[in-house]
Amino acid sequence: HDGCKAPGTYTMTLPLSVLFQYIFKRFSIAILSVFAIVAGLVFVLDLIELTRIANDASTNAMLLAAELAFMRTPSVAEQVLPFAALFGALFAFLSLARSRELVVARAGGMSVWHMITAPLIAALLVGAAGTWALNPVSALLKSKADAIMARSTADDQATKPKNIWLRQKNVDGEAIIRADLADLESGDFRGMTVFEFDLSGQFIHRVEAPTGHLNEGLWLLRNAKVLSPGTAPERHDIYELATYLTRDQVKQSLSEPDTISVYDLPGWARATSAAGLDATRYIQQFQSLMARPLVLAAMVLIAATVSLRFARTGSHPLSILSGIGGGFAFYVFAKIAGDFGANGLLNPILASFLPPLSAGLLCTLVLLYLEDG
Repeated sequence: HDGCKAPGTYTMTLPLSVLFQYIFKRFSIAILSVFAIVAGLVFVLDLIELTRIANDASTNAMLLAAELAFMRTPSVAEQVLPFAALFGALFAFLSLARSRELVVARAGGMSVWHMITAPLIAALLVGAAGTWALNPVSALLKSKADAIMARSTADDQATKPKNIWLRQKNVDGEAIIRADLADLESGDFRGMTVFEFDLSGQFIHRVEAPTGHLNEGLWLLRNAKVLSPGTAPERHDIYELATYLTRDQVKQSLSEPDTISVYDLPGWARATSAAGLDATRYIQQFQSLMARPLVLAAMVLIAATVSLRFARTGSHPLSILSGIGGGFAFYVFAKIAGDFGANGLLNPILASFLPPLSAGLLCTLVLLYLEDG
């Protein structure tokens, strides 16, 4: 009979899926709410900054500023998605602790691993949505915002790429090209310096020219000075350098990775590599997007290491601050690793997945020690 059941039997007969759904819903709402608040703040601050720069209180200027702020907000908010997971998880854990729901769950025999399963899945799903749904939208809107700002700026030179570096391969070997300023529409370049290498990688000479032009299959450097080791400098009215590069390929290589959708990044990387240009930035961006769900899961684990102990022992709030500090330290570590990967100093896959996996393993060790003895 039901009246003869042991006191703890009811908690075992309670469907685990009900509790799982409840916790999953709480954490999903918390993370998305924090993200919405951050996105709103980003929009307001960007709108104020654009209005200040425009210094124009007319209706058209205000509408343009609002449009630009709206287009730029998803790209900025996307970068702070890990912090939405961190603060959302902290808020959800602490709200469950204040209502004693975590205490009741632990008293009913629920392990810490069952308690964090739903938050981890929520973080993974939000991270996946950020990669496959939010990123394409943010990339599209940011590219449109950049185009609008380029058309509306009064200083035409300010919108052109500056201090650019290119590497190309041709029938004679390789060349590293630097330009102070590039007009990609006309193909004109200013302040050019070219370092030429033969097929074996040996340095041949350096070419300096105040102006240059990219034609189909050919660089034309005007008033060029050729400096070769062991010989006197040579002057050329026109110096020709063979190339496989086109203006579209150069423009593509100078595009910022965050303006390219996750769906297009692999194709851009392949096309850039085929042109002899460095595609590491696009590979790193793609791998970082692939690792984003793990980054959010790591943030949830960081929040769990301090929040669960707070709920169990009533620790000092400084432990919560330590969790926030740990989240910021992890984010900085991930950004530094990402910069190393984008510059070719670290394998992009390693640079993207090592930080969240390391943080996740460290947090798992802490939970094993503190919660399971």
